[in-house]
Amino acid sequence: MALASCSPLFVLPNARIFRMPNRVVDRTTLSRVIPLHPTNRRRYQHVRTTTLHMQSPLSTPSQAQQPQQRLRNVEIHVHDDKTSVIYDHTPGRKDIPTVLYLPGFFYARSKTAKPAALALQCRRKQQGFLVFDYSGTGRSGGDFAHGTVSRWVAECEAVLDAALDRSREKVVLVGSGIGGWIMLHVAMRRRDQVVGLVGLSADPDFTEKLLRPALTEAQTEELDKVGGMVELEWGYRKYPIHHALVEDGKKMLVLNGVGSIDVDCPMRLVAGMADEEVPTSLALELVDAVKTRDVCLEFVKHGDHALELEEDFRRMWRAVCEVADKYYEFDLGSPASG
Repeated sequence: MALASCSPLFVLPNARIFRMPNRVVDRTTLSRVIPLHPTNRRRYQHVRTTTLHMQSPLSTPSQAQQPQQRLRNVEIHVHDDKTSVIYDHTPGRKDIPTVLYLPGFFYARSKTAKPAALALQCRRKQQGFLVFDYSGTGRSGGDFAHGTVSRWVAECEAVLDAALDRSREKVVLVGSGIGGWIMLHVAMRRRDQVVGLVGLSADPDFTEKLLRPALTEAQTEELDKVGGMVELEWGYRKYPIHHALVEDGKKMLVLNGVGSIDVDCPMRLVAGMADEEVPTSLALELVDAVKTRDVCLEFVKHGDHALELEEDFRRMWRAVCEVADKYYEFDLGSPASG
């Protein structure tokens, strides 16, 4: 029987002949590989391994395309009190930005579906992915009563410094709820590293614009006390609101008029018109406040605050790809760069 020579053939012991297509095959388990085509005799050797990463003979191996091990439950210590912050990191290709997900208020990484959906899409694209739990939530240490926007901004920067090389590795920030507030501060502090922003039901300045007007007189008096706390019903949930969060929020306000947010990277915003926690007017105010001209706002007619339907995940990933694909650099150090 004549064998076609368009792609290499491999024989596995006690198995039929398998034709391997001309593409990268990741984590293929083989106990013995026998090259059949003459042109591949020198390229492949007899091997015994449990996991073999193979590159097609028609393409050149690149370190940027090699899959890397996922790092889980990595612990770093932040702030003067050495609070432990836990993050997960899946390294990816170095030529495209890593995606960092910032959770919503009072939610740990493991409590929402968005980071799981993002992690899956990033793996398919061999794009790096980062996610962490704010101090006082999930796996991280600390007391949620001490949680503030400024502390969580500092923790985000610490995770970026621990996981990425700031001089070479760029990042796209995806912020949900209060994560959208945090990402704005990080973007302003790291203009050299942050190359794109995606906000999902983002609620910057919510402590002053949304929360304080909704408080009763008794709740306002309680939150004005040092160490004060109230259980506030907001939308369909109850949230613990602490004095530290509200006081710190006054110093972290960003919606201070047209062009008040010094961010010039591409931004995409997705907001639900049926959001039970954040009015659509806040998203419009955010569009006016950022300096960048490359900003798009998408309203979802029946979308709620969570935005966790399948079509919402597709919108989220489409927005991530839009801002990530806009990033490029000219390599002027290479002889082939012209």
